[in-house]
Amino acid sequence: MKKKIGKLVCITLSLMIIAVSTVYARELPVKSVAEVSNSERELEPRSRYLASAISEITNEGEGVLGIYADFVSYNEIPWARITIKLERSKGASGSWSLVKTYTQEFTSADDPNGTLHSGEMEFSVYGLATDYYYRLTCEHKVKTPSGEYETKTTRTDGVLLTSYPVYRSLNEVK
Repeated sequence: MKKKIGKLVCITLSLMIIAVSTVYARELPVKSVAEVSNSERELEPRSRYLASAISEITNEGEGVLGIYADFVSYNEIPWARITIKLERSKGASGSWSLVKTYTQEFTSADDPNGTLHSGEMEFSVYGLATDYYYRLTCEHKVKTPSGEYETKTTRTDGVLLTSYPVYRSLNEVK
């Protein structure tokens, strides 16, 4: 009986050794920089000039909205424009309607150094109906030296305009 078990174990081990085979994987060739296709090389950043664009709306309390928008350019530009659309809705998730549009243009001639790299608009709006939600949709547009335009659009969340004062912590006061 021991001989039969020994033979069985020996045959099983032999079959396991034969059944195991080595697999060789082929290495993929590594492309050098010179071999990269044109389509891969021509990827450009999202913007060559317009680095950032920000818009912000705050409830200042007592029926006053604070509005802020800006842009920053990577390089000098000859012209830029910020267009702010103030919209309102009865509910935060309701449909939005246009209240007013504010536009400001910036040129390198307006800058004391004769260069334009950034611009901002900051103001308060009085006399709006309270208990509505207000938001901003802004278009930040720059003209490149080659005459092309780059644009970014920003949109804020809705903020409820209140008729009572808003109290802020000392960290939030500008």
